Amino acid sequence: MVLNRKKKGMVGIDTAIILIAFVLVAAAVAFVVLDMGMTSATKAKQTMVNGLQQASTALEVNGEILGLTNSTGTGVDELAIPLGVTPGTGYVSFDTATFVVSFSDQYGSYPNIYIGVSKKSISASTSLYSLHNNSSNGPIAKAYFLTGNVTPTVLGPYGQALLVISLPNGKSLTAYNSFTVTIKPSVGGALTVSRIIPPDTPENTTIDLG
Repeated sequence: MVLNRKKKGMVGIDTAIILIAFVLVAAAVAFVVLDMGMTSATKAKQTMVNGLQQASTALEVNGEILGLTNSTGTGVDELAIPLGVTPGTGYVSFDTATFVVSFSDQYGSYPNIYIGVSKKSISASTSLYSLHNNSSNGPIAKAYFLTGNVTPTVLGPYGQALLVISLPNGKSLTAYNSFTVTIKPSVGGALTVSRIIPPDTPENTTIDLG
């Protein structure tokens, strides 16, 4: 009888050891699954945040787009697009390495016409005539900071800039023809602006394109 009791006791200990091992393995597996779930949730959240940042535009049109007519009144030689940093965006770099401006009009399409930020200081009263950049090859775009720049090429929160597009001689935008400007900053989505030149373009005049 004593021997039988010892055998039963040994069997009980073995069973307990096996149960404990199962519990430890199950706990380890549960921890791994939980950790993987938390990691996946974190990655999904970051993906959503990045997607929202890419979908939203870092810049917005902050006023009326203007056109400067030529001396003969046959078309527009220069465009001025007021830009502002979208609230909540933070900082936007206008460096030529990360900032792209593409342009298309009645004469063709140009993948990148941006040449950088001007060092010239301007204000809301600055004449567009003084900002024209002569070009014989094609249109060129240059940025002028108005307010809010934190470095010579970076615009801070609520900052304002003027993007001036100068057209080459002999290629004025004429009445009823359209143009499209696509601005691609280093962060956020692209900003696209399209307008149609009105029928009335009196010479040497700044006209409102809306």
